[in-house]
Amino acid sequence: MKINLSFCLVCCAICAALLVSCATDAYDKGEGDYSQMQAEMAMVYVDKDLRATSFVTDDGEKLSVNPPFAINWTKTPDSTYRAVTYFSKKENGTAEVKGMSRVGVITPKKQKDMKTDPVRFESAWMSCGGKYLNAGIYLLLGSTDDEKAIHTLGCHIDTLQRNADGTKTMQLTLFHDQGGVPEYYSQRTYVSIPLDNAATDSVCLTIHTYDGIVRKTFKR
Repeated sequence: MKINLSFCLVCCAICAALLVSCATDAYDKGEGDYSQMQAEMAMVYVDKDLRATSFVTDDGEKLSVNPPFAINWTKTPDSTYRAVTYFSKKENGTAEVKGMSRVGVITPKKQKDMKTDPVRFESAWMSCGGKYLNAGIYLLLGSTDDEKAIHTLGCHIDTLQRNADGTKTMQLTLFHDQGGVPEYYSQRTYVSIPLDNAATDSVCLTIHTYDGIVRKTFKR
């Protein structure tokens, strides 16, 4: 089974719970040895050696990584990636990173041959400042010898709705093509939808699930 990289998506399964900023579902940090560890959506900066050297969380906190953290999924030196970052804060604006899991970024646009194959919905939330709309979903996977069996995810712009009070709402739909992948077991995936260029007051995301249609609306 493969994940298609089209529609500006690099989609990776994240097999750990996530603490998110602003409006979102609760995450239990736990107690004991890991009580000081945090998990945050963040923009991660990597150096020429593909090591994470710093990151900025969705609530705007910038932390230096000490020591720098090697990531096996980074490919481009001196660049940024979106990831769930697991870390413990240290002194002087530094953090000890325990792990990083890449988050797929899907840019909203008009999609051709729209597909809305179902997924399992977990959560959706707006990052602080309204820069990203994030969603946690489960994809159904299964082993197959068919090399053409590929999951494809994207984000379709439906309409820009003008409301009675003068505000504007962008209507989005999650694009998902099961692509012939067998549906034997589920795996959690997080995606982020960038909204930098969206001149709207709110965003409504529609997701087709195995239990019906889910719609989540967020103010920016």
